[in-house]
Amino acid sequence: MATEREYREWEKRKNKKRQSFKKRNNILSTLWVLIVFTSIALTIKNNPQFFRFTPEQLTWQNILNSFSNNSLKKLTQEFITEIDEPIVINNPVNLQKKKFSTIDYKARNIKYTGNSVKELANILSQYATTEEEKARIIYTWITHNISYDVVALADLFERNIYPDVKVETVLNTRSTICSGYANLYQQLAQYMGLKSVIVTGYGKGINYIVGEDNEVNHAWNTVKINNNWYLIDATWGAGTVNNDQFLANFNPYYFAPKPEEFIYSHFPENTQWQLLKTPFSRSQFDSFADISPNLFEYNIELISHKSFKINTDNRVNITLKAPKNVVAIAQLKSAEQKLSDNYTLVQKQGENIIVNTGFPEKGNYQLDIFAKPKDDSNNYPLIVTYDISANGGSSKFPTTFKHFPDNNGYLESPLTATLIPNQSVYFKLKIDSATEVKVVNKSTNKWDDLTRYGNVFTGNINVGNGGIIVYGKFPGDSRYWALLEYN
Repeated sequence: MATEREYREWEKRKNKKRQSFKKRNNILSTLWVLIVFTSIALTIKNNPQFFRFTPEQLTWQNILNSFSNNSLKKLTQEFITEIDEPIVINNPVNLQKKKFSTIDYKARNIKYTGNSVKELANILSQYATTEEEKARIIYTWITHNISYDVVALADLFERNIYPDVKVETVLNTRSTICSGYANLYQQLAQYMGLKSVIVTGYGKGINYIVGEDNEVNHAWNTVKINNNWYLIDATWGAGTVNNDQFLANFNPYYFAPKPEEFIYSHFPENTQWQLLKTPFSRSQFDSFADISPNLFEYNIELISHKSFKINTDNRVNITLKAPKNVVAIAQLKSAEQKLSDNYTLVQKQGENIIVNTGFPEKGNYQLDIFAKPKDDSNNYPLIVTYDISANGGSSKFPTTFKHFPDNNGYLESPLTATLIPNQSVYFKLKIDSATEVKVVNKSTNKWDDLTRYGNVFTGNINVGNGGIIVYGKFPGDSRYWALLEYN
């Protein structure tokens, strides 16, 4: 979410330190080594968690290398970004299908006000026994108790002030940025006997500009559960940032999402942490459509357009595959301003959802597509966003009414909102369950029937010079319901 350059700055300082070190003469080097060894020996004695060497690994080289790596960070903090073992890509159990309601309930009710990660780990361990329970209780506790620090985010972007992401600070303030979330997760996992790594890379969150972000801007985790590696993003699991405000909203999706889904929004610097047998390149990642987890949750699949950027003439039809109970709507924007709903026409055709899109003129546009199960009374969540460059404009689509999408309506003709007056116009539409479809002239109140062929209705109608409404009648109901409206 935030642009964090801790690792880049750390590398610069490390290289500078090494260059300086090489310039010293042998006598000073020997004295320096003795001082360092004594210092590190005392540090290891008092803080054994900083170094994880077995006795046979406690060599001069390992100690000096570790000091070189850690002395340029605060010794009270450790960033675990590598693992000394091969990463095997298996077919792990899909943990998202598991029920974690019990462990989530326990996590939500654990009240801890201290700042000791070891103490917190001991408390969490009392409620979790298996590796997956431990990994989950850490995720749920963090996402319910740590807020995203939008003030630190602003300082980072505007004044280059890097926030303190030590776990003690995170637990004290109960707020941090992504590296603080990742660091806290890794430290808790380590104390609870789990292998976990902090992953740095690119996240398609706020402030991400496709093709222009050359520095890492996000941090998340991997954790080993039952000999398989899983992906974790506690930052995105805690909520969202909107209009410079953090909105707490627990999202279970970012606990162990499928790697083939996670790659649409998270690209690690180290490609092995894609956890994919065939990793994607950065350019492929940048080309992906901007997808929300809701798309995967509702089992929706992109069919026609899988890239974020679309170049078109004056219209484009985007096809999605979705279960029959899923309905969708769309919104076109220009320069962040919402345009008329009539520049999009969302239709169902079998398993496919077709989003017909037109444009008022040549220019660049943003298309947001929303979807949800038909019986869901909540608002439509965003599922995918496209960036569209149109070479020309086109007329609006006719207005649709609720009974049109609810009955899987599909309009073939006419697709323009404005009809030429006093002309014969060919109508063809499909509407499930309808027994009659009539075309009504609003000015003359003339009703013309369309001919029925199963669930398809067609006919040539003289539209006159008034507005036109297409009505449908359905079994068990004597009323006619508006389906479409034309100018």
